[in-house]
Amino acid sequence: MDDALATRSPPARRVLLVDDEDRFATQLRRLLIARGFDVVTAGDGRQALDLVGGRTFDAVVLDIRMPVMDGMTALGRIQAKKPAPPVIMLTGHATLETGIEAIRRGAFDYLMKPCGIEDLVAKLEAACTVGQIRRRPILWPRRLAGELILNAFRRIEDGDPLLEAFSILNHRLPRMAGETLFVVDADDCLAGHLSKQDIVNRVARFKGLKALTWEDLSANPQWLPDVTVGAVMISDTLSVDPATPLKQVAKLMMDEGIRTLPVTCADRRVLGVIRLRDVLVYLDSADGAIDTD
Repeated sequence: MDDALATRSPPARRVLLVDDEDRFATQLRRLLIARGFDVVTAGDGRQALDLVGGRTFDAVVLDIRMPVMDGMTALGRIQAKKPAPPVIMLTGHATLETGIEAIRRGAFDYLMKPCGIEDLVAKLEAACTVGQIRRRPILWPRRLAGELILNAFRRIEDGDPLLEAFSILNHRLPRMAGETLFVVDADDCLAGHLSKQDIVNRVARFKGLKALTWEDLSANPQWLPDVTVGAVMISDTLSVDPATPLKQVAKLMMDEGIRTLPVTCADRRVLGVIRLRDVLVYLDSADGAIDTD
């Protein structure tokens, strides 16, 4: 075998970046290229459709608010391409409802601007993998929640210090499955969940602050109260049984605005987590419709 062929790197994953802010798009393109992506840019939805119609992309990063044609309209048109490339919606104006609506319309995921480059890279790598699944037949069907369980999530116990949860959310969570910490008790049973906003709300009350952001707290970790995770977590946490059909799981997650959901046994012992984007990929591949009645 030719040495050059033996050492040749795999082709770069081709990404279409659609944003009307030239400076932002140029900077983001440079960062993605440095991380091994082949990036093409477009300034509005119409330009994006022209490019998608003539070339193959592994993923699309699409701003929601743009002139000429907005991101939601462009998303619908991109979905008409078969197979459609996975689309990550990117916006500085998103609400949870906007993101979930984008997912309902077929988006792979969404991020709010300004977003961390590592967060975007992680989502793009996952999206490119999904694109490969869509272009190739799935060798085995997935129909139940238990068949899509991910074990790569960080368990934290209700008796652990809040500082440990803060550290995970602040530094390590983007590398794990999901964006919410699921809390277990000493028997590994689901006890609750914890997000950045939950911690911010607790610290704001503790310090008597009317306005507090995660960035403020990251710069001042000494503001954290000396309490356990159990004192701050939300105990009313949804979960599904591993035998729950994926269509039912998808409807529950979209109705509740949940991206990641724990899968538990009858005794609430946590088996792992399931992600909405994975559920939708397998339903889409199986041509399964989500029952919204």
